Amino acid sequence: MVTQGAIVTFWFVFPSELPSHLSETMSYSVFSSSAVGRVQRYLLASTLTLAGTLLPAVAQAFTLNLLHFSDGEASLLTRTVANTVPPTTPPTPFDYSGVALFADLIDRQRNVSDTDFDLLVTAGDNFLAGPQFEASLRLPAGEKFYDAIALDLFNIDVGGIGNHEFDFGPDVLARFLDPTGSGTPFRSFVSANLDIPDSSPLKGLIQPSTIVTKTVNGVEERVGVIGATTPLLRSISSPGNVQAVGDTAANPGFQILIDRIQAEADALQAQGVDKIVLVSHLQDISEEKILAGRVRGVDIIVAAGSDTRLANPDDPLLPLAGEVAVPSYPLIYDSATGAQVSSLAEVTGEPVLLVSADGEYKYLGNLQVEFTNGKISSILDASGPKRNTNLDGLTPRADLVSQVQEPVAAFVDQLKATVIGTTEVPLDSIRTNVRARSTLAGSLIADSIRDAARDGAIAQGLDASNILVGIQNGGGIRNDRRFVPGDNITAFDTFDILPFSNFVTIVKDVTGAELLSILERAVSSQTAANVGGGGQFLQLSGLEVVYDVTQLPQVVTAAGEITRLGARIQSIFLAPDNNRVGQFIYDVSRGGFQLPSDQVLFDLATIDFTARGGDNFAVFTNMPDDRKIILGGVTYQKALENYIIEDLLGVVTAAAIPNGEGIRVRDISAMVAGPVDEVIIVQPIPEPTTIAGVLLAGAGFLRARRRTKKA
Repeated sequence: MVTQGAIVTFWFVFPSELPSHLSETMSYSVFSSSAVGRVQRYLLASTLTLAGTLLPAVAQAFTLNLLHFSDGEASLLTRTVANTVPPTTPPTPFDYSGVALFADLIDRQRNVSDTDFDLLVTAGDNFLAGPQFEASLRLPAGEKFYDAIALDLFNIDVGGIGNHEFDFGPDVLARFLDPTGSGTPFRSFVSANLDIPDSSPLKGLIQPSTIVTKTVNGVEERVGVIGATTPLLRSISSPGNVQAVGDTAANPGFQILIDRIQAEADALQAQGVDKIVLVSHLQDISEEKILAGRVRGVDIIVAAGSDTRLANPDDPLLPLAGEVAVPSYPLIYDSATGAQVSSLAEVTGEPVLLVSADGEYKYLGNLQVEFTNGKISSILDASGPKRNTNLDGLTPRADLVSQVQEPVAAFVDQLKATVIGTTEVPLDSIRTNVRARSTLAGSLIADSIRDAARDGAIAQGLDASNILVGIQNGGGIRNDRRFVPGDNITAFDTFDILPFSNFVTIVKDVTGAELLSILERAVSSQTAANVGGGGQFLQLSGLEVVYDVTQLPQVVTAAGEITRLGARIQSIFLAPDNNRVGQFIYDVSRGGFQLPSDQVLFDLATIDFTARGGDNFAVFTNMPDDRKIILGGVTYQKALENYIIEDLLGVVTAAAIPNGEGIRVRDISAMVAGPVDEVIIVQPIPEPTTIAGVLLAGAGFLRARRRTKKA
């Protein structure tokens, strides 16, 4: 049978009777009966070909077996844990995650039916900085990254592009997609809303959409796949001169994103493709839910970036603490109304299905649907997330073990064996804490960044003693762990805590107004005292900041425009030695700024991600590049490692992180005594109308003393 959009040619001849024979026969002045028969058969075949292309199809079921995953994030190695859910005595160990088990899971679900159209897609975040990805970064040029080897061995059809692909910049992403520099990616990767300049190494490696063609029941079928990448890309990653077009759903620019996706859907339909999948990495499934009600022609949306674990009550989940299903799989939307409905029977227009699966190779989503004349007509009962564990009889696939897991495990083991120090204090890098309040680990990291900036200042022609402040965004602290007193700290731990390729950066000549805006952005995501969630929360060195969570937060668009300044910061106390001795720069109870708001105060140490405006720090976005000095080769991971080894002599003590817990940033409700003493560190600069004024303007500051390094 012929389905709509298919091109099928029927030849009622033996294989040797090809169209070339027809030209020879037609050269005769008089056709023989056999020649006439061949002409008739050729014309019939041509007519059927044309009809298959142009005429509506007879109703015929077509089954799409969609296999999807996202947010693999370099979780290449299998994990072994004790099964405690429900409680078992003794706890039973089991394996889960990892690419070798995942490959067996894919093979199992791909072979559900030999007559289905199997489509395997990722929806982005195909790698993430950290110890396992570091193994890839240290490979010689031209060798394929281990994450790319895994996707290739999975035999994916199409890959989406998330935000973490850009964490190391476009050059590393280009190396991931095209390790040999041939100009062709190892698989098809798509994103419709990325504007890639001609000068970018990514040019030609990422397409807006693609068509996957496979033969099902002897018929050539086609499915279109469109990609979308979060418009927040610039603020949460490092895309260089690549731009993610559009905005979040709360802003008018969301329509621009929709228009990009719609244009691709329209173009695919114009080519006769009537089954379309969107791999969408918008970071929050609520964005895809709104998208589902506003795009036309897209049948299925694979949502990614939020690790939303959509599942039905009968779908087995991994027996891990906190592993809870979000009903249901799939979510169904009516394109006519934009509303979510509970069944296909309630759809008045065209149905749009929304699916999502948890990341880190924990689950493989499997949506099995039937199409009739290009429209979803039924959802098969077998649809749902499939957990990646040996509890279900999965066994590691040998090729993934030898080509990926074994070399990565060997590299990680080497890092774990390299001890760089010990801690005498509890170091808290729990995600929910470092994004909500000052912790000892966060403060230690901020101190190490400022120290590295001071060490590198002279080579940049800068005054090290003027680098009075260091900041580290909570989103860049990643290992979600507590070190207890007596724990060793290894090289692996520094990669685990600070996994990204962020370089220590000095931002010159920060003014009071700029500092206030930076700090307002830092606390804008707080929902209660010590409760946050946004990666923009800052761990500080050299500052003590009090805020009031009940006041209005700063609001910034995805494009980096501040639409509300914010009024949460109550005081800013400059204490370069973190000893609560210093100077008030700003204090609401004293009338606001204690120095002219436009006065230059100091140089600031941070990481290049933040200095470029990551996490939507609009002040940094709008600064000219010549105020930002990147210390090439000094990553924030290396800064922490060097600080522990060289400055702390391998021992992290309480004295090494003064006032690092709950003091450097706190809500106004926190019961903490005021600063010990106040000394003048930064002098107000008077108008240079007198000789004294001119001298002060030239001198600038009384420099804070430079902490002497331990020998």
